[in-house]
Amino acid sequence: MVKHPEAKAILDEYIEGQGKRKTPERYTVMDIVLDMDGHHSADEICTMMPPKFPVSRATVYSTLSLLDEVGLVFSHQVQGKTLYEAAFGSQPHHHYICKGCGRIWDLVNKNVEEAAATCRTPRFKKMRCSVYIYGICNVCYARIYRLNKKLEKQRIENMTREEKRFARIDKELAESSMWLKAGKKEKGKRKTNNEK
Repeated sequence: MVKHPEAKAILDEYIEGQGKRKTPERYTVMDIVLDMDGHHSADEICTMMPPKFPVSRATVYSTLSLLDEVGLVFSHQVQGKTLYEAAFGSQPHHHYICKGCGRIWDLVNKNVEEAAATCRTPRFKKMRCSVYIYGICNVCYARIYRLNKKLEKQRIENMTREEKRFARIDKELAESSMWLKAGKKEKGKRKTNNEK
């Protein structure tokens, strides 16, 4: 029993047009992908298959490719691996991706959709728009910060007495330089205010 009859009709029409076979395995993969939340690799989708209905890994991969062609799923290339998410029945959205852990979040923003809709594309029919924003999540940022602090502490512990002295002088000079720059900016502001 197929859970998504509308998606099944789309897939049936495409399969018939391509002269491919309609198999229960394809519909099982489609149902699982359309029911899942988030973004998953093909291997993760293989583990979601019902134990009483074994589907080969090759069938899962080929079906995912077929579903992507039809537009029932979206595929995303993230850190060298392909992740899939249900496209059928989902609202338009974009993604932001952590370059540290590879985690992916959905971003719903009407401004992006409006910009894509108003963007002129002569002799080109737009089908969909996908925006990826790459950065570092809070968890990875905290991990990097702690690691940098630890490395800095180790570097300081391994310094000779002379190197520590020069490092302290260098830090004091940098602070003095910033203080002088701030003072010049303030003096320049006062001068322009007096001229008015």
